[in-house]
Amino acid sequence: MKKGVKIISEISIILFAVSLIVSRFNESIEWNSNGLRNVLVIIYLITSLYYSKMEIKDKNREIQELKLKLKQSKKEIY
Repeated sequence: MKKGVKIISEISIILFAVSLIVSRFNESIEWNSNGLRNVLVIIYLITSLYYSKMEIKDKNREIQELKLKLKQSKKEIY
């Protein structure tokens, strides 16, 4: 799930860049749309935020596990 969100985020920013470059060289209506670029930026922001939240949850879970292991090792020492 996390990898899929990261891929969507990267694809949307790449499509944004392609859209921007194509709009500079081509007068095509589809690629010259600010709406399309705005949607791609919004998709990037939402997926990046969601990915960050998932990363924080994973790191917090790992911190809790390490704290528990530390407590257990302290008890074994005493």
